Amino acid sequence: MKTIVIAAQKGGAGKTTLARNIAVAASQDGLRVLCFDLDPQGSLRAWWEGRQADTPAMLERDPSPEALRATLKAAHAKFDLCVIDTPPAAPEWLSEALGAADLALIPVRPSPDDLRAVGATIAAVNHARVPFAFALSQTPRAKITEEAARVLAQHGRVAPINIAQRVSYAETGATGQGVTETSDGKAAAEITAIWTYVKGILHG
Repeated sequence: MKTIVIAAQKGGAGKTTLARNIAVAASQDGLRVLCFDLDPQGSLRAWWEGRQADTPAMLERDPSPEALRATLKAAHAKFDLCVIDTPPAAPEWLSEALGAADLALIPVRPSPDDLRAVGATIAAVNHARVPFAFALSQTPRAKITEEAARVLAQHGRVAPINIAQRVSYAETGATGQGVTETSDGKAAAEITAIWTYVKGILHG
């Protein structure tokens, strides 16, 4: 079983949006996917509880950070992928979660504030020695998006497709869907491309 941790210490970066959509896309790709919500806000679990489809899966209760590795080990035989959402902060246990991951995926909005704040997340993933990649999220069609990609590329891999600012990402948060399950073809293409990119890293 592969494990992806979605991490960003800046609030509003789009962690939960990325987590749920990656999980749905991977499920549609035939993988047995398990999600953990380690964010006290519980947005990923709230989305899942409003979902009609059986996949991706969640446990009856999310593991505590201390029990994360043991829970992952127990789930290893039943699932192909675990997607873990984390809080917009740097609790002491975050390094434990990152250390259990095969990949850390870091969503970043193309704004000066977000680019300044991403240094703390980069430091955390480097300390945990976990492979990582950036995904630009909530991107406008503007020069600042290209500039942000160039800045991030100095620190690590950047997904070759951006997650644009689209209403469907917000709407599916309320309906319990992934955008790949809606009629928004552009959003679906973005997430499918992100998942293909992530899958290539995990199995490359």
